[in-house]
Amino acid sequence: MEKNKVKRSRGEETKQRILDEAIELISQKGYKGVSIRELARSVGIKESSIYNHYGSKDEILTVILNLFTSEMEGTVLTEETIEERISAISPEEFWRVGTSKFMEATEDPRMEKISLIVFQEMFRDMRARDIALREFFSRQQELVELIFTKMKDRGIIGQVDTNALANAYSYPMLALRFEFNLLKFWGMDTGSVEEKMINHIQFIAGIARPQSTLI
Repeated sequence: MEKNKVKRSRGEETKQRILDEAIELISQKGYKGVSIRELARSVGIKESSIYNHYGSKDEILTVILNLFTSEMEGTVLTEETIEERISAISPEEFWRVGTSKFMEATEDPRMEKISLIVFQEMFRDMRARDIALREFFSRQQELVELIFTKMKDRGIIGQVDTNALANAYSYPMLALRFEFNLLKFWGMDTGSVEEKMINHIQFIAGIARPQSTLI
């Protein structure tokens, strides 16, 4: 019984090593640039041993994409959290906190590599495309619109078109976050883009004030 546990534990450890090394290699070379042979050599096992844990290279990619989805779902604010935050802080501070949390999330090197794989594969693999469209666009847009709607209902912002306001906030911020990630990946200074993010938040907060009728 104990031997079976040890064997299972070693097998799980090897499976995790394969996944970790796949994330490392694919983030560097792209999915097509990494072979099972190279992956096995990098892990230090026989090529045939890979198939004891994963049926194919595509299955490994599926696991990586699922990891990204799970991580992104874990960052989505609940309605209860949204209500608590908008009751406690100003709209500008609300979005500043969100931006700070985004920057904190980029400090996770493993997640950074997984995100890079999604960016690379969304132009080649329909699964990655659908994940990117959902996580970077539709889910984000829906969440931001929900937040602005709750702020509007409480009189925290003016009687604005919350869909238009969500578009005005989300799409420029998406571009700024992309720029931030690109600079960070190459080890370049992100100070200027961080300043742009804060300026954008201030701009949106300004046009959304209760007395504003611009949107």
